[in-house]
Amino acid sequence: MRNENPGTFLQTDDEFLLACIHDIRLHLRKSLTSAQMLERQISNSLPHDARANLDGVLASNRDIEMLLTRLAQYAAAGSMAAGKSSAKLGIIFDSAIRRLADRNRDANIDAQALYMCPIIAPYSCEIVLRELLDNALKFRQGRVQINIRVEQSPDKTVLGISDTGIGFDPQFCEKIMRPLERLHSADTYPGCGLGLAICQRTVHSWGGSLWAESQPGSGSTFWFDLPL
Repeated sequence: MRNENPGTFLQTDDEFLLACIHDIRLHLRKSLTSAQMLERQISNSLPHDARANLDGVLASNRDIEMLLTRLAQYAAAGSMAAGKSSAKLGIIFDSAIRRLADRNRDANIDAQALYMCPIIAPYSCEIVLRELLDNALKFRQGRVQINIRVEQSPDKTVLGISDTGIGFDPQFCEKIMRPLERLHSADTYPGCGLGLAICQRTVHSWGGSLWAESQPGSGSTFWFDLPL
């Protein structure tokens, strides 16, 4: 019998995207497994050019898997409402920075203003903090200095994450928030071009805003607001 309502099973674009990611991963894992088996069986006997081709297949599979993971995170970011839980921002920051431990060893991060500041949406706030800190650590120039500022009003808290990195032209502020948009090649700065898009979707899901201030060579500041 014909389905009169084709949207019955997948109610949203995000659900459709997640379903597609699931199926693509199944095929990708078969491809990766075959390539890994081939590597174990004959890699030592391959000529240099053939070995390079096999390495390229394995690297491409890993890149696709990373892109699918980031796309799944982007799809999930659209449904992160604030909820009723709460936490101190300092605890959320500590958790976010632990996940970036391999990246922040030579960074100086001033986050003292966060520790007594209560907010709702701790899980999604940690995602945004982690993505913005990761950006600041990635687009660096020399030793990294990151300052996190807090501004409070009766109805919301505004956070600003400032860095001393490479910065960007202000005309690109909107562009870099769009999915898969990049200002630099993946060879220069690895990534999928989804970090800021994930941040923006997450902040919008709880009714907040995300915006940026920057100049080339003079660092950047990313701001977002949180409901109290």
